[in-house]
Amino acid sequence: MPQLRTERLSMVSWTQELVDAALDNPSRLEALLGATIAKGFPNDPVRRFVLPTTRVRLQHNPADGEWSGMIIHVEDNVVIGSMGFKSPPNENGLVEMGYDIVPSYRGQGYATEMARALVNWAQQQSSVHHLTAECLSDNWASIRVLEKLGMQRIEEHGTIIYWEFPIPEQD
Repeated sequence: MPQLRTERLSMVSWTQELVDAALDNPSRLEALLGATIAKGFPNDPVRRFVLPTTRVRLQHNPADGEWSGMIIHVEDNVVIGSMGFKSPPNENGLVEMGYDIVPSYRGQGYATEMARALVNWAQQQSSVHHLTAECLSDNWASIRVLEKLGMQRIEEHGTIIYWEFPIPEQD
């Protein structure tokens, strides 16, 4: 994805160098970005699951980095979270969105703001035909973000709610 920009935020796509720095050397990440890293970035699930998977994907195909990245609060010049799709579209054109915001920046509309930009970008990609997300049934903040985006609940299993965003057919 090109660097997405909103009124208050920008997104920098992952590269191999940025993933390595996020996992192994936060000072290096700050130097590469020219931005401060907020306390709590990356969070534990991103550190343990998302970034290692992204690292492997990027080793096989560096272009996969365009499908996700870090969120930078422009005014503060601080990395406040990450957002993107768990992988490029599969053979059916399906992408699954995920996001996280550090605790000190939550509740200010940042996830919704960047998620709208990300969904708009995805809708412009001819390879994307289905956009999904999932969240825990007690994660009221994520539920509200997904509702604001216009995503529709499609099912619920145990503690997980599954969502879908209707993407119109492209001519």
